[in-house]
Amino acid sequence: MNPTVFDRWLATAEAQFEAARNIDAPAMMTATRQRQEVQMEVSRVPFAAMTAREREQAARVARLIRALDLRTRACAVNVMAVIDRVLPDSGPRTYGRRGQPSTV
Repeated sequence: MNPTVFDRWLATAEAQFEAARNIDAPAMMTATRQRQEVQMEVSRVPFAAMTAREREQAARVARLIRALDLRTRACAVNVMAVIDRVLPDSGPRTYGRRGQPSTV
């Protein structure tokens, strides 16, 4: 078992959170892609062959990642709330041929 795979897994989750905090879409896409790759690697780790200490490290990292995922989602919710306030639900008001206001 490669003990650094869990460190890389945590690092990619932290990178996702930082990208969400900074509203950096390209960085978020990169971190998400990297995290998917590392998670594939983690899924191939033979947990049955791990020592108790390695299982504890894996559990600790999983808890940290769960907390980071909650914070990342909270950032996304906040960004969407701001976007909802800034962008109108409909197009600009215009006037039709008869002079009546309408929405595009």
